[in-house]
Amino acid sequence: MNHPILAQIVPQVAAISDRADKMKMVSKLSTMSIDKSACKIQAAFRKHQARLKLKKQAAWQIHEKLEYSSEQTESKLKDMFEKLIKASGTLSPSVTKLLHKAGLPVEEKELLKLTNPDNIRVETSYRGPRIDGPITRKVFVDLIEAFQRGQILHEKYVCEILHQARAILKTVPNFNHIDLANLQHVFIVGDLHGQLADLLHIFNTNGLPSTDNAYIFNGDFVDRGRNSVEVILLLMVALILYPSSVFLNRGNHEDIMVTVRYGFHNEVNQKYRTRKAPLIDLFKDIFSWLPLYSYVDAGKMKLIVMHGGISDKINLKKLNSLSRNRYVSIEVPPESKSGGKRLTEEEDNEYHQIQDLFWSDPDPRGRKGCRKNDDRKMACFFGSDVTHAFLKKYNLNMIIRSHQAKQDGYEYNHDGKVLTVFSASNYCGGNNWGAVVRWDYNEEEPWISSFKTEGVAMEKLSFSKQVTLFEDPAYHSLIEKIMSNKTLLLKEFLKADTSKTEHLSLTIWADIMSDVLQMDLPWLILRTKLVQEDPKGILYNTMFTDYILDNSKFQMANAGIMEDLYMWKDMLLALFNLIDYNHSGFISRNEFADIIKIILDDENGSGSVNDAYVEELTSAMDFDKNGKIDFNEFLESFRIVNVKKPIIPIKPSNAKDKSNGKLIEHKIRV
Repeated sequence: MNHPILAQIVPQVAAISDRADKMKMVSKLSTMSIDKSACKIQAAFRKHQARLKLKKQAAWQIHEKLEYSSEQTESKLKDMFEKLIKASGTLSPSVTKLLHKAGLPVEEKELLKLTNPDNIRVETSYRGPRIDGPITRKVFVDLIEAFQRGQILHEKYVCEILHQARAILKTVPNFNHIDLANLQHVFIVGDLHGQLADLLHIFNTNGLPSTDNAYIFNGDFVDRGRNSVEVILLLMVALILYPSSVFLNRGNHEDIMVTVRYGFHNEVNQKYRTRKAPLIDLFKDIFSWLPLYSYVDAGKMKLIVMHGGISDKINLKKLNSLSRNRYVSIEVPPESKSGGKRLTEEEDNEYHQIQDLFWSDPDPRGRKGCRKNDDRKMACFFGSDVTHAFLKKYNLNMIIRSHQAKQDGYEYNHDGKVLTVFSASNYCGGNNWGAVVRWDYNEEEPWISSFKTEGVAMEKLSFSKQVTLFEDPAYHSLIEKIMSNKTLLLKEFLKADTSKTEHLSLTIWADIMSDVLQMDLPWLILRTKLVQEDPKGILYNTMFTDYILDNSKFQMANAGIMEDLYMWKDMLLALFNLIDYNHSGFISRNEFADIIKIILDDENGSGSVNDAYVEELTSAMDFDKNGKIDFNEFLESFRIVNVKKPIIPIKPSNAKDKSNGKLIEHKIRV
């Protein structure tokens, strides 16, 4: 039977068979051509990936540098407090009194009176979670579920939790001693920074704390995130339930003067308006009782876990015996036990050890020894030789620390002897992973689990879009930094532009940006986002054309005042909150004038301040001319505006209060 299709195929097969040798040649040539094309495509793809990776690294570097730049204010604050205290004889009596009070422990009798939960009534309108008896595991779970729903715990129960935790913290030594022969394993959690979603993910993945599921929380529980109150309350409840298997180390953000700038202070004020001052005092006191570090006997391995790092000054014997609650704030030196105005040499050494423990970092350039931490302007950078000497001296095998956001949530330094773990994913709108370390008894290496709690399905985005999401918050902060230094930058640009061409070379422009802003960023890469250029070089004036420092409420004769205010707004906010001890939102013009005079004197270094300048500034801030300054209104009254295209802020992924964002996770055995 003849088939029409088969009749067509058979002759073609025969023809192909006759041309077999030719087909082999064509096939070989085609394969070679395909191989070359594939190689070209692969090479192009690799170059594309490399460019995107470089861009991502540059964005991460911006993020890190801006973070460090904001923390440099802490060093300035510390210096400012010391200067204010020394000049207290010329300041208003109310300012002097509160400055001295900032560095002193809270008076216990008054604290207990104002925060006694028995004296706090729960309103009939309150619909949040309750604690009607002993704090149990059920209470713990009920609080987790309530916080997931966005509920706020009543201040009566907040005080109840904090006082029970405080009683425990006051009994523990300066360091936690953790023996894994009994506990078998421990999870080590780095910075959480008020990101409730990350904490709940950690609990969901690794189990709630219990007698046989130990945790070390390595500081920086608060600030930055919107749920710092909820995070620290859950940790305190865990401590109350399992004091032999939940361990808390103090971080540099467990400092009431730091929280003034980074969010926790304001969060408490907003959530507990009727009892904000006593609660701030209670948190301030609890921070001072947190242990300084943890020692982990893991059988074959001996570990030390602290928030920041070490220095060549660290003496564990000294740290173990000092009165840790003297250090209410690292910003304000404690009073000398000798009664003098200055710390003794021994006390000053002790004070600097505390700073190093909370603020130090491994040297980013791999240098030996200890040197000033140029990024933070606080504590030190320590080299691998310092690490090895410290471990040998105290018979330790490894340092585990936190304090620095890492792209993968963790990072090894110093020949694997220093491990950084950071547990806040997508930190400050970034694109980093969070991580948790698990160490098992008699194991020589840890398990490391990395994760993200996502508000956006990142796996559906292209790589370049991930970088854009990561870049925007850092870029916006960079623009703020540039605009608050506009006058200084223009002055240096004009000085360098000797030919008056309105152009500068790339290197000169980059050097001026680094010098004025004190930020070592990849300016040549960033220039396409910041400034226009042509064949003659950088058109430096175009850096300011898209943005203006806008203020709709007042204008000043001296245009530079607006930039001064913006440049010093973090310092002003911290000092304002210090003086506004009752958190009324107001201070007197005279009190504010005292602050301004000290700041300007410190900036100018001339020892004299223009009174007319101060008067104009304070008068402008006193909008209704009632002799009081509403600082919150002032802060909202000026901002940097993009006059050509709006910058859309990217919300950090922890904005999903219910912790129901997409989770990505991977685990590795190191």
